[in-house]
Amino acid sequence: MYRRLDSGDDDVLGFEVEGTISQESFEELLEEVRHGIDRSGGVRLLLRVHGWPADETPMLGERLRFAKEHFHQIERYAVVGDSRIVEYLTTLADAFVDMDLRFFESDEEDQAWAWTRDRGTSQEASA
Repeated sequence: MYRRLDSGDDDVLGFEVEGTISQESFEELLEEVRHGIDRSGGVRLLLRVHGWPADETPMLGERLRFAKEHFHQIERYAVVGDSRIVEYLTTLADAFVDMDLRFFESDEEDQAWAWTRDRGTSQEASA
């Protein structure tokens, strides 16, 4: 399941994903992101992830395809979680996509929100 998190900013979208997310719910989440992109021209995302369900792996390809199609419209992407698998996949993806993508531990969520909202230069903030 997923739920929208209140970010307080039109171009900053936050979502929490817990357990298995159905294909239908996943499509709804992507539609919310597309709508944010259409409204603002670009978005900043924060995704709070709890664990990594084994049955999520098949949808990983679709998530990567979406990111590839829209990466130039996603200015920053913070992933907050408690799973080493999520941290590893975030770090791996960051090496292959041209967007600011960063992993934060669960207890660093306040820093993740601050980083996501920060309008400073991307390279300096992630260094």
